[in-house]
Amino acid sequence: MNNTMRATLIWSLGAVIFSLVGVYIALNANGVWYSIVSAVILLLAGVTFAARAILSLRASDPTV
Repeated sequence: MNNTMRATLIWSLGAVIFSLVGVYIALNANGVWYSIVSAVILLLAGVTFAARAILSLRASDPTV
């Protein structure tokens, strides 16, 4: 496994973990403001990780 594919895998796993935790916290927030803020922060981190995974994947495949 080359380094770019490994980086893509790591960024993708980070995106999945942050997004799942963010959705879980958002569903169980019960209107508490700090839970909602932390869910939004985690979801933004998940989006950032997903974007980085896409960039890493595109860097590994020159035909895309």
